[in-house]
Amino acid sequence: MNDSAPNLPGIDGAPHDHLRVVLDGIMGAPTGIAIIAIDEALVVRHFNGVGTRLFGVSPEQVIGRSVTDIHDEIGVDNERFRRALGIAERDGEYRFEQRISTDAGLHHLDSRLLPLRGASGVVCGYLLLARDVTELIMAEDAQRKLIQAVEQSPVSIIITDTHGVIEYVNRRFSQVTGYSAEEVLGRRMNFARSGFTPRETYEDMWGTILAGREWSGELLNRRKNGELYWDHVRIMPVIGTGGDVTHFVSLQEDISRRRRDEETLRLWATVFENSGEGVMVTDHDNRIIHVNRAFTEISGYAADDVIGENPRILGSGRHDEAFFREMWNVLTRTGHWQGEIWDRRRNGEVYPKWMGISAVRDPRGLTTHYVAIFSDISDRKAAQDRIEHLAHHDPLTGLPNRILLSDRFTQGVAHADRTGARIAMLFLDLDRLKTVNDSLGHAVGDKLLQTLVERLLECVRETDTVSRQGGDEFVMLITEVPGPESVADIAQKILAHASREFQVDGLTLSGSFSIGISLYPDDGKDFETLLRKADTAMYHAKEAGRNTYRFFTEQMNVNALERLLMQNSMRQGLENGEFILHYQPQVDLVSGSVVGVEALLRWNRPGSGLVAPDRFIPVAEESGQIIALGEWVLREACRQTRAWQRAGLPPMKMAVNISALQLQRGNLLDTVADALEASGLDPCMLELELTESILIQNVDRNLDTVRELKARGIEIAIDDFGTGYSSLAYLKRLAVDRIKIDRSFVRDISTDPEDAAIIRAVIQMAQSLQLVALAEGVETHEQLAFLRAAGCGEAQGFLFTHPLPADQIAGYLEAHFRSWVVGHGSASSA
Repeated sequence: MNDSAPNLPGIDGAPHDHLRVVLDGIMGAPTGIAIIAIDEALVVRHFNGVGTRLFGVSPEQVIGRSVTDIHDEIGVDNERFRRALGIAERDGEYRFEQRISTDAGLHHLDSRLLPLRGASGVVCGYLLLARDVTELIMAEDAQRKLIQAVEQSPVSIIITDTHGVIEYVNRRFSQVTGYSAEEVLGRRMNFARSGFTPRETYEDMWGTILAGREWSGELLNRRKNGELYWDHVRIMPVIGTGGDVTHFVSLQEDISRRRRDEETLRLWATVFENSGEGVMVTDHDNRIIHVNRAFTEISGYAADDVIGENPRILGSGRHDEAFFREMWNVLTRTGHWQGEIWDRRRNGEVYPKWMGISAVRDPRGLTTHYVAIFSDISDRKAAQDRIEHLAHHDPLTGLPNRILLSDRFTQGVAHADRTGARIAMLFLDLDRLKTVNDSLGHAVGDKLLQTLVERLLECVRETDTVSRQGGDEFVMLITEVPGPESVADIAQKILAHASREFQVDGLTLSGSFSIGISLYPDDGKDFETLLRKADTAMYHAKEAGRNTYRFFTEQMNVNALERLLMQNSMRQGLENGEFILHYQPQVDLVSGSVVGVEALLRWNRPGSGLVAPDRFIPVAEESGQIIALGEWVLREACRQTRAWQRAGLPPMKMAVNISALQLQRGNLLDTVADALEASGLDPCMLELELTESILIQNVDRNLDTVRELKARGIEIAIDDFGTGYSSLAYLKRLAVDRIKIDRSFVRDISTDPEDAAIIRAVIQMAQSLQLVALAEGVETHEQLAFLRAAGCGEAQGFLFTHPLPADQIAGYLEAHFRSWVVGHGSASSA
């Protein structure tokens, strides 16, 4: 096909040459425009290749034919076309849009009808120019729909640049946040942060999207009115033609209500599942749809056994039809029923329960569900039955009898199994009661029993049980026993109280017991076994000469005896000067110098050598002898420090441990003042070490004491930090000077990341509070290197030296510590 200008009637000849030139220019340009040339009789004279592509017809099909005949092929309505001719002739052009449907699909055309005039101005033909704007129309339509979708989106849509500066927000964003578009355009997105989302979350977000990957997560943001709300956020990077991220599109959905609903559901689910009472939910047809764990534990039925069933499968058969009819009448009328009902467990056992049933109604008042909550009252009813049929107390002494003792043992065992504590059973036999009865009469013997019972009750707590088994035999049940030592103390107390003289009918009498002891669960796990073993131990006490006690196991007897001997020996040892102090240096990890020593008590017990503190200190604390020992330690430590100063040694702070009893029962302020005055030591050279556990007992009184010590110039250190309460509030209130990191954390810092992290945290905390952090138990160079790198200020441990007697400290400073510095490098090079 030739797309050059055609021969048009009325255009040939000189008068029309200039029109041919114009037509040649239009039709020869590679514009992609369909061109149809029509003469004055509306006959098609030219039809180019673009027209073929757009209209789906060939030139042969249309050239030489009237437009009125081929209007369907070129999408022209005859009547409209004739009106268009008139407009074109009048205005010089008529522009219109066309939609052409061909085998290739629907085309949108931008068409123009131009009249062709000769030299005289008479119309001699027309040009129909059509350009395919299908893609443009579709793009504009898609863009319009996209804008509508974005603006009407139920989620907030934000577009930012790569720095987080907002370039666009949709309508939903303003509805959720309260900010208008004008208020946020040009601002960074971080203006809406709540301050509660972890920094790591934002770091992860930026790292992900800057790498060109999508990020999603939940952020706690803040509305314009200050209200916090949860956003579920998806941020998608926009990749440019060069492969770089050019923008970010963020989709944010307000999920605050969903989070609240989920939290509420989670809470109720937790309550439902962990309730100690059985819960059963049925639908409006009374079919079971939910049960909780307690339901299964009480009834024996698993959820799968009962879901979809009617609750009547739990029935015991004890209640008649009238009972249930009345229950349903009340439930229907009031929406609630409660009462006692007997059901049957899966194993066939019939049991009583107290149950409440509530109807759940919808907004229209129609019942949708029923909720039944019940508890097993078998034990309570059994106890009531026992109260009705048994006498629980001894008529003479008013003490519980064997039945009540057994019941309390069962309760004690349940508590002991939960807490891991022991139970002690003491079998007491009153020595020579028969002699009193035979010589002085049973009346005197009875009064003797009653007086001794009063004294027995003085030796135990209200939670413990003293029971009379009959005649001269008693059994004590001691719960929450930490160890055999505490039971030995109780037995010793009983013997001491019983031996005090008292008057009965003008007679001066006293008593004594032979006591046997068994422990739960060490010696048995049932009442009869423990009672038998305590009875056996009691006979061993009788064989040992009466007025004493014995544990069932021989090893316990040995330990108890050793402990008693140690108590007596400590008292004598303090009088005989058997206690000495060893001193462990405390090293500054920056300068490498010794800045202080800790006084450590040692017992040079005759025949035993040096006794480790962990053997005698607990005994001293339990017996109260720690007060006298503590006073001696303070005096000796202050005296020795002053003696070193006079000998010309460098100033060293003396650290002394203070026990809980010294702080609570002794006059610590006066003791410290006396020790300082007697030695002439400056108070600033003394440091008192307190454990965290001491501080949380009688807090206000202890804080007053510590503040007074600080006011006198004495420094305070918290010993074994991290193993107890570790309250920053107490550190602030106490204004302590030093924190001693417990050796249990130092021991594994090279292998245990958790211990290493704890030590770093404690050191950082100490630095922020302007406290000195001292690490105990440093034994290896690896531990030392770690502590130095972490910024720990001071340390002590076997790496520097074992605790030394006073006469070896000066030699250590000269011969050992300086060589250690030379061998391991100064602190600045470590």
